[in-house]
Amino acid sequence: MSRLRTNDAGPSVSPSTKTPLHVVIAGGGIAALEATMALRDLAEDRVRITVVAPERDFELKSLRTAEPFSVDHVPRYPLADILGSFGAQLRSTGLASIDADRHAVLMDDGAELSYGALVLAVGARPRPAYDRVLTFGAGPKSELFSGLLADLEQGSTRSVAFVVPPGVSWPLPLYELALMTAHEVWGMGIDDAAIHLVTPEFSPLAIFGPEPSAAVSSLLGEAGITFHGHAEAKIQSGHLMLRPGNERLDVGRIVALPILDGPQIPGVPADEHGFIPTDEHGRVRGLTDVYAAGDATDFPVKQGGLACQQADAIAEHLAAGAGASIEAQPFRPVLRGKLLTGRGSRFLRHELDGGPDEGTASDFKLWFPPTKVSGKYLSQWLPRLDEAHQPPAPGEPHVEIEVPLPSTDNLGQRGMLLSPYSPV
Repeated sequence: MSRLRTNDAGPSVSPSTKTPLHVVIAGGGIAALEATMALRDLAEDRVRITVVAPERDFELKSLRTAEPFSVDHVPRYPLADILGSFGAQLRSTGLASIDADRHAVLMDDGAELSYGALVLAVGARPRPAYDRVLTFGAGPKSELFSGLLADLEQGSTRSVAFVVPPGVSWPLPLYELALMTAHEVWGMGIDDAAIHLVTPEFSPLAIFGPEPSAAVSSLLGEAGITFHGHAEAKIQSGHLMLRPGNERLDVGRIVALPILDGPQIPGVPADEHGFIPTDEHGRVRGLTDVYAAGDATDFPVKQGGLACQQADAIAEHLAAGAGASIEAQPFRPVLRGKLLTGRGSRFLRHELDGGPDEGTASDFKLWFPPTKVSGKYLSQWLPRLDEAHQPPAPGEPHVEIEVPLPSTDNLGQRGMLLSPYSPV
């Protein structure tokens, strides 16, 4: 990786006679920050960066599962300060539409902004999959989940089902909630609580491969969590029904992940679910000089580390086009997951394209720093943004999982990834 440079004084001015390429990045999340950092490092003063985002702060949302258990908290950093360190300007507004023919974006405040290249990192739109259940991740608040823990402690409920709805391609947060809930319950001295995990996956976190899946299965068993795999959950007359088989699961409370819809930006191609089709360099199919990264794209697995890798591929392509002496590499996804469990530490790795290899378990960290979201640039900067954000101490409860992902077709053929848009 090349040395990261920042410009605390603001945007750089090119010493050459060429006008820097104006790159507009829409979004204020993980992919947007990774793209900004990578572009400034790789392209240096060959680019001028403007970020269009309604958010005032950057939040590491993947840590929301830790907050109800006081394991960690969601750090928030002023977005303008971070961007300013990399010579990028922030326009605090949302993206309304784009006019690709004119190379212009229309913003929510009515202003128009021209671009040389546009990077769409606006994320997806979460929505509840079921009525009258606790949906974790559809909003920023975790107080309702804290209420569930209180209900378990006080005895007003003694059973809970954690449900992965059909259409969810990144179920890891629900495993965290289930495992930490079990740890919390047993820590309270409650030994009659029934905890279930219901998922369309054939085995726990199957996307990571056989050995990591077996390790997670053992964690569930040790925690007393009943696993219901290859199951599509339906809510009928207040009851949780599992298909196929039409099994009825009677529980006091239900916790589910949200399902995601694409952003559906006027002027941007989208598939039937609103997600943006991209090629291996992140270019939006059908448009010129427009790129997309993160949950807004049609890549089936929606995860922060993958969003960083997409952003890096885009930054390389743009930097090479702006004249930097680098060879742009295509997006080659490697999935890394850090699973909060409430107990113990284990590190798992599986190379899906490694022939007969079914993965390995290790006591060693698989990347450094071992942040919740692994990005080439963002991971290095999170500890610098907050001195309190340090690598986990030995014995801190988590499991880290890493796996290079093959093509979407290969994932489907190996039974590791169900279609994120089709019922079981």
